[in-house]
Amino acid sequence: MAQDVSEMPLVIEAAMTQVIANTDGKLPTTAGIVREALDCVEAGAGMVHYHHDFSLNKEDSITQCIEVQRAILKEHPDALVYPGYLSGKTHEETMEHLEPIYEAGVMSMFAFDPGHATHARPDENGEPTRSHLGGTSFDQATRMVEDSWRYNAPVSLGIFEPGPLKWVRYFGANWRFTPGTVVKFYFPGDASWGVKGVGATFGIPPSKAALDIYLSMIEGSGLPWMVSILGGAILETELPRYILEKGGNIRVGIEDPLRLMDMSNVEMVRAVVELASEVGRPVAAASQARSVLADGRQAVTEDA
Repeated sequence: MAQDVSEMPLVIEAAMTQVIANTDGKLPTTAGIVREALDCVEAGAGMVHYHHDFSLNKEDSITQCIEVQRAILKEHPDALVYPGYLSGKTHEETMEHLEPIYEAGVMSMFAFDPGHATHARPDENGEPTRSHLGGTSFDQATRMVEDSWRYNAPVSLGIFEPGPLKWVRYFGANWRFTPGTVVKFYFPGDASWGVKGVGATFGIPPSKAALDIYLSMIEGSGLPWMVSILGGAILETELPRYILEKGGNIRVGIEDPLRLMDMSNVEMVRAVVELASEVGRPVAAASQARSVLADGRQAVTEDA
């Protein structure tokens, strides 16, 4: 028998950091990241995602990530907190902070994007003739799954294209993911991450029908799922209520719109909390987020 959606606590993620290349915002300070994270958790976020100061060198970037993790987890030991990638030309370079974070005892969660997605970049005339390849190969993704067990940390699986969901479904159905791992569907908005003047060139546009297709592709994986719009404001669409009614989770925050917003991170989190109340979904506190996501996987598997 399927689980009653009204009994499924909602996990809200706050993606807190503006993408400087898109918004010309200020570079984040350690104290500022921590303060914003604690405010988001107080407002109802169970997951917190942040980016470090990209003007720092690699060593200082790693130090900042460790300091941020330690400060947030000191206040909320069970919260799911994870950084963005480091600057680097290879997958291994962008993930060099994970091992030090783990060794420092402040690993909570980490993210990677299984499979590849091609993002357009403008040429000197502003035309989208150049490409940026994002994501990981499946052998790299498999190694990240193996690392997650060593770290005892769940993973945020970023999905930009539908094809990699076949890999996700296989690994989910075979219990290969750490408890608390979540599938995150990124739908494209009207902007591209990290550049101005070019629209998104990945995935399929956000809609109820698109979400239903993605959900059909992970059927049998038993994994909880979350939705974001990268390059658009999810709260300005029809999706949030539908996501809540389908039993999913929601990511908000000033990072994903890729433009300046009138709402703050905290205001976006509060808006989702209010909508959840209208729909009848309880909101998971930061202390509950991992267990809620892990229990959601168990509940779906038992019902299958």
